[in-house]
Amino acid sequence: MARKLWLDTDPGFDDWMAWALLEADPQFHLLGVSVVAGNAPLPVTLANALAIRALHGFTTPVFAGCARPLAQPQSTAQDVLGAHGMRSTGPLLPPASHGLSAGHGVQALVDAVRAHPGQVTLLAVGPLTNVATAFALAPELPQLLQALVIMGGSTVGGNATAAAEFNIHADPEAAARVFDSGIPVAMFGLNACRQLAVGDGHVQQLRTLRGEAARIFTGYFDGYVDLARVRGRAAQALYDPTPVVWLARPELFTLQPGRVEIELGGRYTRGMTVCDLRPPARARANAQVALQAQGRPALEWVMERLLALLART
Repeated sequence: MARKLWLDTDPGFDDWMAWALLEADPQFHLLGVSVVAGNAPLPVTLANALAIRALHGFTTPVFAGCARPLAQPQSTAQDVLGAHGMRSTGPLLPPASHGLSAGHGVQALVDAVRAHPGQVTLLAVGPLTNVATAFALAPELPQLLQALVIMGGSTVGGNATAAAEFNIHADPEAAARVFDSGIPVAMFGLNACRQLAVGDGHVQQLRTLRGEAARIFTGYFDGYVDLARVRGRAAQALYDPTPVVWLARPELFTLQPGRVEIELGGRYTRGMTVCDLRPPARARANAQVALQAQGRPALEWVMERLLALLART
């Protein structure tokens, strides 16, 4: 039986890739997608999500979620990723004028979990605003989920600031509430995701495919790798797809129990994930923190799924 998942996301190209991998693998059954502000404001991330859905012919319902962080002013990654939250060296995604499901994404998430108690894995690859709001709306939700998996945080410093990873930095109050909710969080931070890195060779594999969807996806893939090229690096870390690989191939990863606290008050460290990896002796674990990944077989799985999806789109 396929594993039931809900995706919470702020597309973003690596979000797009994570979504594509979930749709490509029959071991997953994606119940819905809730979109949150993050890489760009909500109207942009939502437009991206609807365009992605239309391009591939996905039928998974898409819902608009929260447009603002819980407490702080909004920040985005548009200074790095561009106005649309993702860049292409090829043709742009055609906009979609339909595909948005009625209702708020937070309520849709709550309804889906209540309908399948103990069966839904929530995968959150953007700021945790929707997740924290859902937990506030339905306090029983953490106990009804099968698992909560996030891309966010870091054990080794940040990318939004020297201390903080972007998804946590974009709404640290939401992250703090999620880590304090009582459900163990499987955390895939920068330290783990950087062990899966894509470069020109991976882009070239996709260039062998014909079809408009493959051509558009490959242009954005190349634009994603270009984020590394402009910084003098040969490869770009594959962030949001990394927890998807773990869900499919857990044997490729090493996770360790840890206590994760979110820094809310530091002048230079706000949004930092303070990871204490000493449980049970020195701390009570609230997370499983990803530490090691076998990058080569993980990327082989990613490329196999993407090639198969794009070949049939």
